[in-house]
Amino acid sequence: MLNELISELKTRGVNFVKVVDISMLSVKENKGYSVAILIGIILSPSYIFRLSKENIVDYFEFSKKEHDVNELSEWTADFIKAKGYKAYAQSERNLINGFYDVNTKTTTLPHKKIAMLAGLGWIGKSNLLVTEEYGSALCMCSVLTNAPLPTQNKPIIMPKCGGCTVCKDICPAKVIHGSTWEIGMNRDLIVDVYHCETCLKCLTNCLWTQKYMKISSD
Repeated sequence: MLNELISELKTRGVNFVKVVDISMLSVKENKGYSVAILIGIILSPSYIFRLSKENIVDYFEFSKKEHDVNELSEWTADFIKAKGYKAYAQSERNLINGFYDVNTKTTTLPHKKIAMLAGLGWIGKSNLLVTEEYGSALCMCSVLTNAPLPTQNKPIIMPKCGGCTVCKDICPAKVIHGSTWEIGMNRDLIVDVYHCETCLKCLTNCLWTQKYMKISSD
């Protein structure tokens, strides 16, 4: 079933699919499900170039791919249900119904946490997921299920940002504190999400994102 699912998702524009065991998490986090499927769509190098080098504000591609990955998470849940299993898409539409805290701007099981269990990347100083392959140029969503899918958990990757403070320095709202993430660290010590302007500058100017842009453009 997993191979069929991945094949279908890739024909719909998904760039990667990760499956991890979440049975060790609390019921509050995993909602009683044992498996999480992470779906990712990559932002194009040309889009990253325009936002970072031409210093423009353009949410079109980011918003479209965020919408697409949310829709595809719901499609994935329906695909799994049609196979006779339970599934819950952690789409924005679903999470808003009791699983998103408006006051703290948090969810019970962030897509980033699932990505970290999959060994996809680490939490950067911007509080975004940073990957070696794409930097932060990706949109993600996830699906929780009880389907007996093969999982591949990997060790948590600690930050590889070193002394870099590009995201902090370029942030116009000055909401990034420059702190290095540690396991169990409170998010508010890393970034002030309440005053973030969602300008995407930290995402596009991250040195790992720039590396992805340059390699993919060559």
